[in-house]
Amino acid sequence: MSRHSFTLTLVFGIIVLMFLRLPQMVAEQDYVLNTYRALVEVDALAKQRYVEPIIDDRLVVGAMRGMLRQLDPYSAYLSADRLAAIEARIEGEYAGIGAEIGMRNGRPVIITPLDGSPAAQAGVRAGDRIVAIDGRKVRALSIPEIDSALRGEAGTTVRLTLQHADAQIKTVVEVVRDKILIETIRGFAKRPDGTWDFMIEPDDGVAYVRVSSFHKATARNFDRALLELIENGASAIILDLRFNPGGILAEAIHMVDRFVSDGVIVSTVTRRSVEHDFTASASHTITDWDLIVLINGGSASAAEVMAGSLQAHGRAIIVGERSFGKASVQRIIRLTTHNGGVKLTIAHYRLPNGRIIHRLPNASPDDDWGIYPDVEVVLSQKERDAVQQSRLATGPFPKDSVGKSAVANTPLGRATAEIERDRQLTTALDLLRRMRQGEDVSQATRN
Repeated sequence: MSRHSFTLTLVFGIIVLMFLRLPQMVAEQDYVLNTYRALVEVDALAKQRYVEPIIDDRLVVGAMRGMLRQLDPYSAYLSADRLAAIEARIEGEYAGIGAEIGMRNGRPVIITPLDGSPAAQAGVRAGDRIVAIDGRKVRALSIPEIDSALRGEAGTTVRLTLQHADAQIKTVVEVVRDKILIETIRGFAKRPDGTWDFMIEPDDGVAYVRVSSFHKATARNFDRALLELIENGASAIILDLRFNPGGILAEAIHMVDRFVSDGVIVSTVTRRSVEHDFTASASHTITDWDLIVLINGGSASAAEVMAGSLQAHGRAIIVGERSFGKASVQRIIRLTTHNGGVKLTIAHYRLPNGRIIHRLPNASPDDDWGIYPDVEVVLSQKERDAVQQSRLATGPFPKDSVGKSAVANTPLGRATAEIERDRQLTTALDLLRRMRQGEDVSQATRN
């Protein structure tokens, strides 16, 4: 066949395909016109007849915000500034109050204030319902919009109207925003040089690692802590994921992989199928340590994935309270025709045992969501506040601390005293002691 004949055949084929697709193209065009005709009409009317000229894209932005708000609390339009703020947060440094926001029964709540954050120091509690920010009611706002309102210049003040979970009256709290430097791997108490001491019962080889959230360097710092623990002869570990709002899923997966040698760690599931299986490898896996994980209602997202995956693999005993139930996957997608982007829920997390742990908007407490502890230890609000308050006091030991009398009034002494008042932690320590003595603790766990 000559080049000329081939070209004619190709052109003819393209024309035939266009005619074949014409009905579908017309139908698609009609669908778009019928769906968005009213929106286009409103836009045209406003630009033609509004009392002042509309010269910016506020109508388009408002339409996108309203459209995404109808999906779920976590999907939203993101301006260019908001995109930059999210990127800074992923890096682990931003300015704000240091609290993670979620939705419970259609109302915005504090999942947890981060350890040592301005929110924690001002007395903001996990589970507080947010009523207003600087006098503006927030019930109709999406989570990203509320999150954006809480951010601002370091040194500025934001007024939060809150309702504590155990109170009927509303409380106004003023929080001074500050730069949030997220130290996500913490130990029992700090040494004089500012490093963390992870050995909670050194004579018995029991370590304690608190993971406050999952950010860019969390897994790397966790590996450093594990190396130190191996050198110190650790053989059991308590992972504290209480008040951990989640973060980067890949960091949590890496940390689960340190204790699970094979199989699926977690899957992301779309409305159509499994999008991706994340699997464990045998490399650098610690299989001979006893492991207990602490969770509560402030444990969410990647923290729930970590606890749930270790539980599903039979690798850890979970102690504490039922987790928050926020286990959906959001992806940030930059718009090609606008200087911004969207944060869109694209999937749910599914554990190796097949459970999807996300709490749907209309779910009741009796429905199957969140991570259930193997050993349930429910704290009162007073006890919960005491646990959070103790985390603000774990500063460095004074250099002249020698002997028990000198340590009593130091962060080590205060932390030791707090253990006695933290029933979830004391339960974990008791279980470890019994396990290490060869006792069968299966009767203590829920079936």
